[in-house]
Amino acid sequence: NHPSLPPALATKALVVAPMVDASDLPYRLLTRRHNANLCFTPMIHAKMFLTKPGYQKKFWKVGLDGGGTPPQDRPLIAQFCGHDKEILLRAMKLLERDVDGVDINCGCPQNIAKRGRYGAYLMEEQNGDLIVDIVRHLSANLNVPVSVKVRLLPSGVEDSLKLYERLVDAGAAMLTIHGRNRFNRQRMTGDSDWGAIRKVVELVGHRVPVIANGSISNMDDVRRCLEETGADGVMSSEAILEYPALFTETNVESTGWKRTGPGRVQMAQDYLDLCREFPPDEGGQGTGMKCVRAHLHRFLHRDLQFHVNVRDAVVRTLTMEEAQKAVDMVKEIQEREGHVVDDEKLSWYVRHRREWQEGWDGQDDASDGYAEEKKVASLNDEDDDGECCYCDGDAKDSAAVLFGNNAEEDDGDY
Repeated sequence: NHPSLPPALATKALVVAPMVDASDLPYRLLTRRHNANLCFTPMIHAKMFLTKPGYQKKFWKVGLDGGGTPPQDRPLIAQFCGHDKEILLRAMKLLERDVDGVDINCGCPQNIAKRGRYGAYLMEEQNGDLIVDIVRHLSANLNVPVSVKVRLLPSGVEDSLKLYERLVDAGAAMLTIHGRNRFNRQRMTGDSDWGAIRKVVELVGHRVPVIANGSISNMDDVRRCLEETGADGVMSSEAILEYPALFTETNVESTGWKRTGPGRVQMAQDYLDLCREFPPDEGGQGTGMKCVRAHLHRFLHRDLQFHVNVRDAVVRTLTMEEAQKAVDMVKEIQEREGHVVDDEKLSWYVRHRREWQEGWDGQDDASDGYAEEKKVASLNDEDDDGECCYCDGDAKDSAAVLFGNNAEEDDGDY
């Protein structure tokens, strides 16, 4: 329990989601400074973790006490993807002594997950028999709890509830419910169905913890979600990616929607400082500077909408020195323009939501910046929910510059 948590939330889990190229060690440590009390690793591809030494080394220091992560990075759950129960078991066995639990990804909606037979598509294989068998096998042979992060089934809430109960019967020790199905993504995102999550809590909440995921943008949302769902905690993904201090009393009604926590430049600087101490390609993340670039884009998204030179600097960042220069550029611009941290609001998080959430909440004046976002939206890879490509030139080259290009190591599963 973090000392600054309100008493009413002291027993609730405030969870940072497993996110590819995002849930790296320095980022996790940054969120833990601001009330997050449970973190997940990025999704780890079980087959690649076993068969590609370079991939394994960057994600985890197998054999080293703690796997290379410091004591302050606990509790920690390692998430894996895959569809072969034996491969998943062997991969999870390699780090079970260094984590507090393992998780199976049944939430990824991207096309690459369909090709790899994991994520939200795994829930639908063999009418759910495959994932139930996987959970039963893992829970019987591992020494740590096995949890599952799921979405709603496209066929509806009732079918989803039946599957979730089967997962608990098979040995799942915790369920994280994303209240959307695999079609609810990007401009079809929509609100998370907290009512459906409430039904999960009523069905199995007396047996295992249930974590609610979706539509969490500030602590007011956290409180509303817990009240409406009865869940044991909430998980944030996109909103906390943009603002790692989301689990604090900032940008909420009681503060007049003002940002009372650190500004976005300070967030970016704190992250870079942690990266120097804990390089992101060691102990929990395998993408190094690709990960740093993606984080800077999200932290500084609002600034990048209007300052092309800074946007280009972030896109072309290949070293920590270049990353620091990009942050310094934003800091200088803000100082020159008389920037007020109190007026900061989420920007990257609402990039799709403006199209389906009428008027949003009337608190933000960034609609002019969103026009720039829409111009480049079509440049992004269809499997990138982050839509973080902002540079001129060929779209594929732009995406490769910002996110990296691991095509040589892509076996169609990851």
